[in-house]
Amino acid sequence: MLTSMQNPKIQWVRSLLAEKKQRQQEGAFVCEGIRLAEEAMRTSQKPLLVLFSSSISERGKNVLASCSCEKIEVAPHLLERISATETSQGLLLVMPFPRIPLPTKPDLYLVLDEIQDPGNFGTILRAGTAFGLQGIFYTLGSVDPFSPKVVRAAMGAHFRIPVQEADPAKVKDISQSTQLFMADVQHGTPCWKADLTQPLTIVIGSEALGISEAIRQIPHHSVRIPMPGDMESLNAAVSASILLYEITRQRAT
Repeated sequence: MLTSMQNPKIQWVRSLLAEKKQRQQEGAFVCEGIRLAEEAMRTSQKPLLVLFSSSISERGKNVLASCSCEKIEVAPHLLERISATETSQGLLLVMPFPRIPLPTKPDLYLVLDEIQDPGNFGTILRAGTAFGLQGIFYTLGSVDPFSPKVVRAAMGAHFRIPVQEADPAKVKDISQSTQLFMADVQHGTPCWKADLTQPLTIVIGSEALGISEAIRQIPHHSVRIPMPGDMESLNAAVSASILLYEITRQRAT
């Protein structure tokens, strides 16, 4: 049983939780809790390392038994200290970045332009998976999609959908095989009047700054969500979810 914060394995996990640079160098991130661990196992992902404590539940023990990697017991107080959650569930997995290929015939992509709120980013990942999104791209200036808060909010979506960084040139390239729509608060076609049945890429900008000028320079159509109430805008996760739902609705009729 590990009892020291100075143990190299503990230090490695802490660095993955705290540092984007370390996650990128290692090609790995941390999943905490039973639900995320179950999602990882359900999608046949293979952990690099599992840390667990005696506080693990029977449900957690079932997950633990299905892991074929190195498994190390950690003192409960130590796992609590290194955990990024308020209360540890006694189970922590180090996972490699999923290598999920993009489709050969794209039909529905989403670009997140400088989305910095981890809760919004993770919620969009979760909604995108639910509505059949084929890939999510994010621009420089966005939050790290493998940061602990994003991973928790996404609830296992990382194991089901490709997530890739994209610069404006990449977004322009994507627009060659799909129709590019940019979400706009005030201008553009109301979403239920736009043709969202064709192959699409939807761009969502940050609440603070909207879509960046570099992305806006790419030829596109604008789409908006009509809001009869007295509210200036919606947050990025709500906007993305509404648009994804409308796409699903149109394609089902």
